[in-house]
Amino acid sequence: MNSKLFSDQEIQDIIDKDLLELMGAQNMPQKQKAELYLKMADTIQNRVIARIDDALSDLERQEWLKLLDEGDNAKMEQFLKNKNLDPAKLLVEEALIYKTEIMALYKKSKE
Repeated sequence: MNSKLFSDQEIQDIIDKDLLELMGAQNMPQKQKAELYLKMADTIQNRVIARIDDALSDLERQEWLKLLDEGDNAKMEQFLKNKNLDPAKLLVEEALIYKTEIMALYKKSKE
């Protein structure tokens, strides 16, 4: 029995291709696509926020929330950099994880 969920080609496709294309849904109406992409983006963004939150101590979290309230992007970026947190890297990681999870569910539903 093959213990791999995805073949090497499927993994490359997940990295390279649009999620709807992978599921054969690229021809859905534009309005539905936009709504779906918005929901996916919100999910990924929430995952990044959760990872940042998990990486902070209670004191750091209070400091982070204060910076969010102030809305100073430069200070927020510096704060995260000082904590060795790279939101862009986290975003890419979470997007790939999300695509992989969705594709695994889709693949399982087709069995």
